[in-house]
Amino acid sequence: MTEHGAIAECLGDLHRIATDEGGVEFKGIVRLLQQPNPVFTELIALSRQDTAKPYGRQVLLETDALEVMVAAWTPGVPCAPHDHGGSSGAVRVLQGRALHRVWSVTDGRLQLVREERVEPGSIMACGPSLIHSMSDDGDEFPLITLHMYTNSIDHMIVFDEAHHQTLVVEGSCGAWVPHDEPNMIRSTHTGIVSPDSIR
Repeated sequence: MTEHGAIAECLGDLHRIATDEGGVEFKGIVRLLQQPNPVFTELIALSRQDTAKPYGRQVLLETDALEVMVAAWTPGVPCAPHDHGGSSGAVRVLQGRALHRVWSVTDGRLQLVREERVEPGSIMACGPSLIHSMSDDGDEFPLITLHMYTNSIDHMIVFDEAHHQTLVVEGSCGAWVPHDEPNMIRSTHTGIVSPDSIR
């Protein structure tokens, strides 16, 4: 079987699970990403960098029940703190090392809850209310990550710290402030606002 054939088979299996079993559970995604799988290495070849953004997005599968995406990160350019619009998921580091920060909104400000460096093969679980940000931590190899979510992401809350604003953006936008694509912005709120108050 060719490299792309193995990937297509893996994605097909995931699609069948999502369709036949009425959806993929959060714990199932975490379990799946924790298991060694040669396809994970092969997915690196499908990544596409976009140096104008924090990362290039390569969506591999998008159904109502499951979204799978590979991200190729731009060194030195962190993504904005964001949530996933109420979807749950997990991220596996395929290559490089990630700097992962978890945030909370407290008294109209973003507060850093914790910071961790995540090595290849490790998983970051992303619950439905998680606010986080990521960046390439400057390892020998560029950061590439695999993202899986329990639902296709309809929208995200992105925090624009520079302008003290909270944005609701399209799920296809990515975790950044889309200055060059204002059509990606559904609404803009003054200040740092809890996602629960603007959903």
